[in-house]
Parts: sequence; C-alpha cells; structure tokens
Amino acid sequence: MSPRERVLRALSLEEPDRVPMFELEFQYPELVVGERYVLWRGYGSWERTVFRDVLSRMAVVKDPVKATRHNTEVLVKTCLKLGYDIVRPVFVPDPLEAIRYARKIAPQLVVMGSSPGTGLGIPDGRSMFRMVRWAYTDPQGLRRVAEERVRRSLDFIRAQVEAGAEVIVDCTDYALKTGPFFKPDFYHKVVFPLIRLLVDEAHKAGAFFIQHTDGNLWPILDGLIATGIDGLHSIDPSAGMRLRDVKERYGDKIALCGNVDAARTLFKGTPEEVAAEAKKCIEDAAYGGGYFLTSSNCIYRGVPLENTLALVGTGLKYGRYRP
Repeated sequence: MSPRERVLRALSLEEPDRVPMFELEFQYPELVVGERYVLWRGYGSWERTVFRDVLSRMAVVKDPVKATRHNTEVLVKTCLKLGYDIVRPVFVPDPLEAIRYARKIAPQLVVMGSSPGTGLGIPDGRSMFRMVRWAYTDPQGLRRVAEERVRRSLDFIRAQVEAGAEVIVDCTDYALKTGPFFKPDFYHKVVFPLIRLLVDEAHKAGAFFIQHTDGNLWPILDGLIATGIDGLHSIDPSAGMRLRDVKERYGDKIALCGNVDAARTLFKGTPEEVAAEAKKCIEDAAYGGGYFLTSSNCIYRGVPLENTLALVGTGLKYGRYRP
C-alpha cells in the first residue's frame, strides 16, 4: 500500500496495511539525510527561535523559489527515509510553491497544507490580558475581527488544495494543561462556528481537515468534534488527555493523531522508554483504524535522534494490521 493510500484509508476511519506516521515539523533533517534547511532573506522570528543554536552556520538564499524548493526537497528526503506518509512543508517563504513541488517530487506522499486558523487560540504573554478583556467586554467586536481573519483563511485553504494539498492542518492551541483558555460558552458561541467555516471550506475544496491543539480539551471536546474536523492532533498527554479514552469515545467519528509525549518521553527518556510509549499508543488507538502514530507536538531540536528513530521504528515494527 502506498503512503497516500495508507493516509486516506486512516482518515476515512479504516484500517490500512499499517499505522501511518507523520510529524507537523521536523527540525533537524541534517541528522537524518545530511542536509540542512536554508534561510531566506526576511526570515522571521520562528526561524530565529527554532535555529538559534545554528543560525550563524545556515546558508541564506535570497531567491524565495530556490529557498522553498531546497527546504521542501530536504524535508521530503527526510520523510521518505524515516517512513513518514505525510509531508508538511515548513520554513518556506512560498507555501504554495512548496506544496506544488512536494507533489511533483514525492507523488506517493500526502502533502499537508496549513490553515491560519481563527486567531482565537492562546495568546502570547504580551497580549493575553488584552485578549481576555476583549473577550469579556466586547465579544462581538472580537468575533468580527476573527471572522475577517477566517475569510482570508478560506482563500488560502482553497489555494493550497488547488496546489495539491490533500490535508489541511490548523495549529491553534485552544486549551491550557488545566482546561480551555476561555469559558466553554465562548467556544460554542464564537470559536466553533468559525472553525466549522474552515472545515467546510476544506471539505468543499476536496481536502481533509485536522485540528491540532494542545491542552486539556475535555470540557469542549464534544463541540470541537461537532465542527466536522476529520482528525485531532495531539491529544496532549502532559495535560492528562488519555489516548485510549479519546479513542473509546470518539474513534468512530474522527481520526486520532498522537500522542507520544514530546515534552517528557521524547526529550528526556531513553529509546526503550520511547518505544514502550509508542507501542502503548498503537495498542490504545490503532484498533479499527483511524489512527496516526505521531509525537504529541513535533520533532524539535533537542529531541535526541535515537529517540526519533525509536518512535518511527516502533511504528514500522508494531503498527502492522493483521489481514
């Protein structure tokens, strides 16, 4: 079975030949394929944060197309070598060109695009007080701003699907480890109708929609799933989200993606501990299909390579479905 067939079967809540795998970001391809990402002129704060330890040693490419194609090619090589089934281009100045190029050089993989989201996730520390005050004193005003953002997001979703994306992921965190950032009522009245617009647009364009959010989602999970999302990532273990519980309650409605602990096990654990946790995830959620083995966040710089290899090796060895 090809990676593409495997992914589409899992997103249709069916059993493929084995559990598919992917990561939202893979930040050190040089350790896997011997090639670094490049920077482009005008790179942003996220690149400065991710690559702060190697920034001075990274090449800067002025041509955005060359930078996009190089980083996409390096990521595709990494995904193919590790056995991933989805490639999500990141660290690229031209996301649409990245999607087109990924489809061209790796037609066997599913290309994942990104949704800019609602803008109503957890704000940074500088704007948190302002956002909370706005939500309580002028919720309709905040909603109008979010609606405008979503309208722009719809155009971008369509463009990515036209470029070749078959899955759209929205990386917006809606909850803290202790629970949702806003009161549940705010999500039902304001946030979820906007998410549904994003989901409906992806579906109308012919793509699946996966929602990524960290945190304890139990107080709002019914409403989030009712928006029509096709999958949920990351089912945050550090917030007490047990994969088996989510599978038992929602496994017939959405695909589940996760949830090897990126904050603790992948970062601080041994390869044996990573393998044991990955195997437990497969045991808890793979039955019946509709499951992707991933970390609970991404493969970030700081995760030991041997732990990454233990994660994917466990998926390849123990993720097989019986005929």
